[in-house]
Amino acid sequence: MPKEGKWKHCISVIFCCWLLLCGPAFGFVIDDSLTNNTPNNFADDLQDAARWSNVPGSVLSNVRGLGEGLEYAIAPDFCAQIIPLFQDRQPPTCPQIEAEIQKALDHWGENHAVLKFTPVTPSLTAQLPPEGASEPWRGFGAEIDLFVLSPEAYPLVSNFGAYTSFWYTNQAPIGMQGQPLSGKTMMSADIVFNNRSCYFFNPQIPISGCNHFESLLTHEVGHALSLDHPNEFPQRNFDTDNIPGNTIPIDCQQPTKTLKLVSQIDPKAIMNSSLGEAASPQPQLSPDDLGGRNFLYPLCQAMVPSNRSSSKPNPWQLFGILLVGSFCCVFGLATIVQQLGKRRRTKWRS
Repeated sequence: MPKEGKWKHCISVIFCCWLLLCGPAFGFVIDDSLTNNTPNNFADDLQDAARWSNVPGSVLSNVRGLGEGLEYAIAPDFCAQIIPLFQDRQPPTCPQIEAEIQKALDHWGENHAVLKFTPVTPSLTAQLPPEGASEPWRGFGAEIDLFVLSPEAYPLVSNFGAYTSFWYTNQAPIGMQGQPLSGKTMMSADIVFNNRSCYFFNPQIPISGCNHFESLLTHEVGHALSLDHPNEFPQRNFDTDNIPGNTIPIDCQQPTKTLKLVSQIDPKAIMNSSLGEAASPQPQLSPDDLGGRNFLYPLCQAMVPSNRSSSKPNPWQLFGILLVGSFCCVFGLATIVQQLGKRRRTKWRS
């Protein structure tokens, strides 16, 4: 049977009191349905993570995965539906909205050699699975589809600025190193904006009660990667330490290595739930957001993009240079040629 409940905003008095008493904390959390069949044992949740597979090919040739980037399609009426909802003095144009969509997606692919996002709108029409489809992840739209719909047409979006549903199979995903990993294989994600909400485009001029479009979409893309709300599930958060605001190191060969349950949440993480409030401007992903991304899609050193301008020799390289230089001076060599190596989510789920 279909399971519904992505964005389970059960805001109770007890939970709010917990936030007030315990204060801010740190970590990332995967979708709350992914429990490795042990819902009372949070420690093994990461073994059930849903990922997009690192397989070659394009959704245009019926291959879903990271091969040609995560390919996304914008519904034909997206701009016409959402532009009237912007409350800026000068609403954005459709080209500006499309550029902002790409920008929000690219936040998650920054400095990642494999996780990219590719528009396929001209070639593929965004499409929701038809009601009651037995396999909604196959043959419907792109890998990520974007819509603007009413709560009547899409009830899940009621009371939210946007809502993300995703689908996965029980097949083991292929990881960054080309090997099968434990967990689920992501197949499709739908991001739906609410046509009863309001939005603003310019982060420098926020509009009270309305959602910052880019920040809200960036949050939704995190759901499309199978991340969930750290502040809604503090008991399921993972980190490597209790230090706020620092990088979460991920072992590329063993992504779960060194990760442990840490019931603390970074208040700056874009994946935090707004607890029913409109999304405010969020300039970038926090280290905890990136920790979640890097756990799902870990990169080994050789896969990291080159950056020669910022690369520096390590201390052993410097020692070697000085040693060779001194040796050559002793023997009266006039010139030295040196080369320094440069470093560089068979199931329905919403």
